[in-house]
Amino acid sequence: MRRPKVKLDNLVAIITVAEKHDIDVAAGEMGLTASAVRKQIEVVESTLGVRLFEGKKGNLMPTEDGELFLVDAKRSVEHALLAEEKTLARQALRRHQFLIGHSTYLSPRLIALVNQIGIEDTPLIRIQHISGLTSAIVRRVLEGSLHAGFGFLPIPNPELMVHPIFEEPLVACIPSTHKLTMKPSIYPHDLEDEAIIAVAREPLPQLHQQIEEHFGEFGIKLHVVADAFAPPEALTYVAQKVGICLLARTSIVVQPGITVKPLSTRVLMRRSGIFIRADNRSPLVQKLSRCLSWMGS
Repeated sequence: MRRPKVKLDNLVAIITVAEKHDIDVAAGEMGLTASAVRKQIEVVESTLGVRLFEGKKGNLMPTEDGELFLVDAKRSVEHALLAEEKTLARQALRRHQFLIGHSTYLSPRLIALVNQIGIEDTPLIRIQHISGLTSAIVRRVLEGSLHAGFGFLPIPNPELMVHPIFEEPLVACIPSTHKLTMKPSIYPHDLEDEAIIAVAREPLPQLHQQIEEHFGEFGIKLHVVADAFAPPEALTYVAQKVGICLLARTSIVVQPGITVKPLSTRVLMRRSGIFIRADNRSPLVQKLSRCLSWMGS
């Protein structure tokens, strides 16, 4: 097998400088001296015969060749990290340690449930919980660096075995001065032409699509005026009277300026579940899957 002329440390140095646009700042983040980082860049430029960076308006920016090199450099570092993470995950499983990811914004009730997991006939099992976005947890489960994940459904991936565990209806969060706060519940036609705050539309597009399709059945197209990445941001928009958002009740932190009302249809649900790789044959992971399937029944 051929040995690469450029070392992994060289790649990390180049990627960091490209992100920080400054050798001194990059060196500080890496715990190296500026001269050491500069030397790594020079080694790669000399090896490849191209210039990777150039100064522009006081910043160090990648050249055209540098940009092309960075794409493959990042991919190489990611593959190296993945190889490490997958090996550590396999070793953890042999030590009866589960690496389980969960979405940062899961229902507090479900997170409490996850923390109480126990597996029959496996008293020495230890579970390490890792927080992140559902999309990131899904990716890591597919890669093998996590044994299982908890997140928002649906997760349309045939490589995963998904078990629904928890669901709760969405409710409307409305500015307290809005006329709709006088209604006991919110009907679909009440939200026609109202300013809507979309929640997690980019990281979880399937969830927002379900909401749009539901209102579409009543001939209503939601008027989205802002996108919130997560519930706390959406609630801030509501409190500032930007618009109305739809959230699961357990995601709502009560604060002044917000009134919560149920939806009349009560069919829009926020569902959560566990997912593992469909081809994972580990007896311990299979036990975990069965245990959690029972919890969700």
